[in-house]
Amino acid sequence: MGKVIRLREDGSIPPDNPFVGRKGANAAVWSLGHRNIQGMTYDAVRRSVWATEHGSRGGDELNLLSPGINYGWPIVSHSREYDSGRSVAPTSSSPGFADPRRVWMATIAPSGLAVMQGDRVPQWRGNLFAGGLVARSVRRLQLNESGDVIAESIIPIGERVRDVRQGPDGDLYVLTDAPQGRLLRLRPAGT
Repeated sequence: MGKVIRLREDGSIPPDNPFVGRKGANAAVWSLGHRNIQGMTYDAVRRSVWATEHGSRGGDELNLLSPGINYGWPIVSHSREYDSGRSVAPTSSSPGFADPRRVWMATIAPSGLAVMQGDRVPQWRGNLFAGGLVARSVRRLQLNESGDVIAESIIPIGERVRDVRQGPDGDLYVLTDAPQGRLLRLRPAGT
């Protein structure tokens, strides 16, 4: 259902988009089967795009986006219906659909997403940082070269996290979602 589109800065469709030339297809589509993308970031190290998506009741996802790939919503999902608690889909994985790189069954309500670049904080380089509205924290996701999550840690913020970005100074910044919201700079302990 939900789609990611890929356009040039002038609004034209790149000729190497995956559905260019397919009869009946929208040539602007890059990937499909998304429920509700809340965070998206470009990973210059891996030359890839990452997205976080809200599940309906649990089943929040981290996906590594690839051209022409279907991520399955609503045919495959880890989510549950809000009213009944039943599974949204008959299965959580199926051939022909990409599995998420990470699923949060206890909802975090993902928000902004950033990948740490540069040498400002060497131990964080290449890590993903996913904000959590309900979780009131930032998830640090360490990845291997293939983009598999090999470790996850929680950085408690204590407020709903609306966005996570790396600033031009190389530091990581968090924007909270509250009447007196704050802009916070994150650094590892001892730096």
